[in-house]
Amino acid sequence: MPTAAAAGGAAAAVSGALAAAVVEMVAGMTGAREKYAAVHRRAAEAREQGTALREELLGLAREDAEAFAGFERALAMPRGTEAERASRGEAKRAALREGARVQFAVLEGTADVAALAEWLTAEGLATAMGDSSTAGFLAAGAARSAYWAVRSNLGEIGADLDAREWLAEGLKLLERAEAAEGRIRQLLNERVR
Repeated sequence: MPTAAAAGGAAAAVSGALAAAVVEMVAGMTGAREKYAAVHRRAAEAREQGTALREELLGLAREDAEAFAGFERALAMPRGTEAERASRGEAKRAALREGARVQFAVLEGTADVAALAEWLTAEGLATAMGDSSTAGFLAAGAARSAYWAVRSNLGEIGADLDAREWLAEGLKLLERAEAAEGRIRQLLNERVR
């Protein structure tokens, strides 16, 4: 029988990993061109960061699938008695919190990828501007997905102090990713004829 895992959270993480892979590619191409010698060191750093973020986000996709599977297991728990309902409720809350933790990490990573993509769109290989902007758009979309997953999961379990702090910080990360996306659009409007 089909399962719902891996779900949207894993898709957001994989989308972020794809964006990071494109960052790696454009940073590598920028670093290989003599015309861009002034930014070679920064391009090498961007490539290393892209590699690390790609690997991290792929790992988070697996973690998200595991967290979602834990939620499915919680839903399948018996609920005939008060004790069973209490155990089931606790298992659901734990799985939702784990899913929120994973998606918060996806949000952090994708905000970083979006910032790298913005820098590459502005300073990287001009002929790869379409690629670097694609990385930024993918990263921002993944960040939006991750933010709303965090918000949804935490909304299901109640807004304790940790949840409110995660949401406030998560909103800042989302705004950072979306600001990078906006600056990428602005650069494209200025440079693409």
